[in-house]
Amino acid sequence: MKKLSQSLLVVLLALSLVFAFAACGSQEAATDDGSADTAAEGEAPELQMEIAQADWDSYRQKIELPTGITMAYVEMGTEDGDPLVLIHGMTDNSRAWSLIAPYFTEAGYHVYMIDLRGHGETDKPVDTFYTIDDFAEDVAAFMDAKGIEKADIIGHSLGSMTAQAFELLYPEKCDHVIWESTAPVTVTSLGTDFYEYGISLGADGTPDDEFMAGWYENPNPVDEEFLKYEMEESQVLTGDVWECIAGGEAMSNMVPLYPYLDDSIPTLILWGSVDGFFNEDFQNELKGYVPFAKFIAYEGNGHNLQWEIPEQMAKDCIAFFNDEEVGE
Repeated sequence: MKKLSQSLLVVLLALSLVFAFAACGSQEAATDDGSADTAAEGEAPELQMEIAQADWDSYRQKIELPTGITMAYVEMGTEDGDPLVLIHGMTDNSRAWSLIAPYFTEAGYHVYMIDLRGHGETDKPVDTFYTIDDFAEDVAAFMDAKGIEKADIIGHSLGSMTAQAFELLYPEKCDHVIWESTAPVTVTSLGTDFYEYGISLGADGTPDDEFMAGWYENPNPVDEEFLKYEMEESQVLTGDVWECIAGGEAMSNMVPLYPYLDDSIPTLILWGSVDGFFNEDFQNELKGYVPFAKFIAYEGNGHNLQWEIPEQMAKDCIAFFNDEEVGE
């Protein structure tokens, strides 16, 4: 497979975005309460194998990154275990992995679950769109700050697109990479609907209960306590943040760059057959761009596989990390 230098790849990916620094509002980065955020002080909490939903916030830590944000994250598992970085979907946060993480910790991994910029307890600057390569750069900076040279990566939805860009821009940091509930990174698959929705909310407006019920609808049962916390945390995101997240997605385009992905990096695509966001046509299109990727379809499951079938998904991910035969 053709290779380009990392610096040239960064330039090319940047050129595939349209007006990546479009203004979205205030020039200040702030937390939800409007106060400046700083890195957590004191000792890091002891690593846990499992964390109760009510206790999740107490295990959040923060770290300042050279990309200009302070990022929140949760660590679990074995201190000297193989590093596994989990990247959540749009409007979610580290909690999105709380149902599946115990299966990875039981298998001996050191799990890092981050809050992307604009999400959870990470900074939410609203002076520019958050493009896919912005998210990828934050992940790389987080790994450097934590001393993680190379890791297995799983990204869900928006996080899966971040993982695609990360695999392109930082191949040396990738061991195995999994794209869960994903699609080609183009305006065709991402659209502008959620950007327009953010505008409709107004800068300080938040989604109503009816919208959130549809946003978090799943075709199969999901742990109700988890879902309650997850929905409440997502619902506080304001319209200006929605604009920055969704606008950055909509302007991203990786199609010219897929040929430059390193096909020596083991890559797996996971998809639920009743995914309400990304249908089978998108999967076939993406498989055409990355023919070296393995593919697993879960019949009768939806967009949130890590919530609907956490044990089965973890089993398949761990097998893939161990270079066992999976998928197509």
